[in-house]
Amino acid sequence: MSSAEKFYKENIENNKEQSNLLSTKVNLIGWSRLAVVVLCLIFDYILYKQNKLILAMISTTIFVVLFLFLIIYHNNIFERKKRFDILAKINEKGIKRLNGEFKEFEDDGTEYLDNGHSFINDLDIFGKNSVFQYINSTVTKGGREALVKLLKREKTLDKNEIMHNQKSIKELGLKAKWRQQIILEGTLEKSNDIDIKSLIQWSKKNSDSSSSPLRIAIAFTFMLVTAVFIYMCSMGLMPVSVLLLDLMVNYCVVKMLSKAMKEEFKLFDTIKRHVSVYSKILALIEDEDFESSYLAKLKAKLKDNNLSCKDEMKRLSAILDWMGNSAYNAYYLLLNVFLFSDVFLIKKLEKWRDKNGDRLEEWLEVMHEIDSLCSVANLSFDNEEWIYPTIINENELSVVSVGHPLIGKRAVKNTFALKGDQKVSLITGSNMSGKSTFLRTLGVNLFFAYIGAPVCAKEFSCGIMNIYTCMRTKDNLEESISSFYAEILRIKILIEACKKGERVFFLLDEIFKGTNSKDRHTGATVLIKQLIKYGGVGLVSTHDLELCSLEQENKHIINYNFREFYEDNKIKFDYILRRGKSETQNAIHLMKLAGIEII
Repeated sequence: MSSAEKFYKENIENNKEQSNLLSTKVNLIGWSRLAVVVLCLIFDYILYKQNKLILAMISTTIFVVLFLFLIIYHNNIFERKKRFDILAKINEKGIKRLNGEFKEFEDDGTEYLDNGHSFINDLDIFGKNSVFQYINSTVTKGGREALVKLLKREKTLDKNEIMHNQKSIKELGLKAKWRQQIILEGTLEKSNDIDIKSLIQWSKKNSDSSSSPLRIAIAFTFMLVTAVFIYMCSMGLMPVSVLLLDLMVNYCVVKMLSKAMKEEFKLFDTIKRHVSVYSKILALIEDEDFESSYLAKLKAKLKDNNLSCKDEMKRLSAILDWMGNSAYNAYYLLLNVFLFSDVFLIKKLEKWRDKNGDRLEEWLEVMHEIDSLCSVANLSFDNEEWIYPTIINENELSVVSVGHPLIGKRAVKNTFALKGDQKVSLITGSNMSGKSTFLRTLGVNLFFAYIGAPVCAKEFSCGIMNIYTCMRTKDNLEESISSFYAEILRIKILIEACKKGERVFFLLDEIFKGTNSKDRHTGATVLIKQLIKYGGVGLVSTHDLELCSLEQENKHIINYNFREFYEDNKIKFDYILRRGKSETQNAIHLMKLAGIEII
């Protein structure tokens, strides 16, 4: 049992045990509340019968206080139980990742599939059974977007940045409990992206400080008048109807004074719970100690000598907790008409914005970045046998015992290298022997190396290159593009990238399969020579065994192959990569196994 599996199973057991204990308490408190109500009715009835009304009122008050205490205690216990239930589910998700059951996860990032991207569709970065579905545990929309940008390689990291990411991901991988606390806080209340953007826009606005003192003065004046009216009513010097009229006037005045903040109030009422969650996540980040320089640099943005993000976000959350919708909240309505709460909340919010408005976006960006890196850290924690690759300056690739990360324990490991004079490897083999899977194995691991993640190998060294693939070309009926022409267009993009001087690593699977064998051979020969000429490095899988003769003609080309074998008239594969060209074929045998009569 791996340490990750042991960790997840122990946490599942402990969290479920704690949840069950709290379930017992929840039920007990529920019955206690009912008992308090019944006892209150019994005592009140007895005291009423004995004409002890004052004692009845005292008794009722005591029972009401006790009932309210039980409600608060019940809610706290229920909240704790909810947290243990979520933690159990987080660890269960970890077990599913280990068992290769991640394809059950709901969020697979299908919306980010892009036929025009240089590799994400072919390497299963997004969609069903994808890298994104495997690693994603982000709990903020901004964190999810940051992870998507990382997986798309929208920003190409240099050697130093990759090294910083490696150290950060390795450190975060070791902080499994801390990462789960972030997931827990974020899972309790999912964020709304458009509202967060609106919050950032609000934070950058300039406060109208000129009108604030006047609003406060008006509020104090009307509060003083209301206090006088309350006193006069209590002394019997004025009818209550006048006080009610005064409160109606107060309501209208409050609405007039807060009219300019109407849209902001709607925003705050929508996102106040999200701000509370973000406040807790940022506090977790600020309170944590980091050794890696990149994480320490991110944390440093949350705190300086005079300001703490944790304290300021907690203060903002506390301000927003006072907010409510007066159309639905009677208590908040009373606060408004008696104490002009909206006016003073506006003042507090403007004061908070003046102090922290310029920093809020940066604070959220730090949270989003760490949220995304925590997802990548799942690879580090779940796969302790994986290694961090060595980044070299040459356009080379050398791997020992490399396996496909998404296949898991079932993956067959192979050793491979393209270095020195070797620039292109021709991969031959019969149908289903493992050629396409091997190309994706190298591609996904190379991609992991470039984002600073560990790779599924014993040894792995590579130069930094841009990945280009041509593996799953499809026709496009709307644009009248056949699959063959779609393949041509992708290869054109690859050639142009090489000509522009990009450091290119390509993966081409069964190129030119949409034309006759002579055209396929001629086209592949021309393409391979062009790729070598312009500095491209990569692999080409093919059924065209005649291409393998290029190894004798060109020192930059090397042949590898996969083979099949037969047992009890059944075809089998070992998926082992071997030097040289393939010498076997299996199309006829596969047709026979499928029940097709061979005449």
